[in-house]
Amino acid sequence: FDIPIQHFSDTVLKRMNRKSNGEQIEKLLIKIRKEIPDCIIRTSIIVGFPGETEEDFNKLYDFVKRAKFDRLGTFQYSKEDGTPAAKMEEQIHHMTKKKRYDLIMKEQQKIATMKLEEKIGNVYEVLLESVTPDNQYYIGRSYMDSPDTDGVVLVKKEAGYLVDEFVNVKITDVSGYDLIGVIDG
Repeated sequence: FDIPIQHFSDTVLKRMNRKSNGEQIEKLLIKIRKEIPDCIIRTSIIVGFPGETEEDFNKLYDFVKRAKFDRLGTFQYSKEDGTPAAKMEEQIHHMTKKKRYDLIMKEQQKIATMKLEEKIGNVYEVLLESVTPDNQYYIGRSYMDSPDTDGVVLVKKEAGYLVDEFVNVKITDVSGYDLIGVIDG
């Protein structure tokens, strides 16, 4: 699921003309995870939207820690000519946006590592898409991985398998945002 969360602070959600609020978003996440335990929830957030206070940011940061997104993209707000936000007062200093971005991404790295480590020992169907330059691993993708956005599944290369083939892969390790595994069976 890709939950469109631009910001968690209700004040900033209103300034961005969003119709939802933080409580509704949290309830939706709980419901999705209860009804579909193996789902992968991804979202993107913006830090440094005009008028974002330290309190607003802290609410967002705390929410990211609680929500434990499987995949999270974070962006620093930037002015785009012709948009209402570009004309808003209370533009956030670029160093403040960078600091906030770094804090969110550091926390998300911890969350992502924890979530990936939970997958060690599990078997997933993986599409083998290519081979690493050293010819040691297939580069694949499971249902959890969006192309060109998420990590990959590195699968120890074995004879008899081809790129563009689906195989069952047992996860044995984690490296950064990537899973590592071996063909199972």
